[in-house]
Amino acid sequence: MDYTVAVPDLRPAPSKSASRIAQFLSNRASIGAICESSRWLGRRMARAVEGTPLPIVELGAGFGAVTRFLPETTVSIERDAARFNHLKAAFPERAIIDTCAVAYMNDLAQPTTVVSSIPSVNNPEFGELRASVSRAFKNGLIGQFVVYTYFPVNPFGDIFPKGEMLGYEIRNLPPAFVWSYSC
Repeated sequence: MDYTVAVPDLRPAPSKSASRIAQFLSNRASIGAICESSRWLGRRMARAVEGTPLPIVELGAGFGAVTRFLPETTVSIERDAARFNHLKAAFPERAIIDTCAVAYMNDLAQPTTVVSSIPSVNNPEFGELRASVSRAFKNGLIGQFVVYTYFPVNPFGDIFPKGEMLGYEIRNLPPAFVWSYSC
């Protein structure tokens, strides 16, 4: 009896699986996390800036997990084409700008509250972002800066005179620490 006829050819499967895994990892690498931010982290970030008298700018808006909880007047920055297009469709009334956060911060012209969803871990451009945030703060252009991290490390503490960890959001993957900085 010839059993080889009944056995399916599985040779194409590993390449499809490998391709899907590579695409998944590539998408995760582009945001620096396992997945997009959760709605609970989005709410926590938005609560941190409630009542600010300054205009709000959101850096690294992604697919809008934080965006949806921020006021409509918020300007959201996203440079990834797929995420930018999604934001434009999901938030048609909002100002969504397709640019690099560093470039935007370097051109900041008025005092602003900044909400950042840009990861600091494994991000080769984080040093540039940090330097642009430092310059903007020293020039009096950042009134409040809110960011999250995946480690209990204070990433901007040496730039701002006041900084505190507002809390820890366990309903995010990975769990996130929320930080707020000001004058």
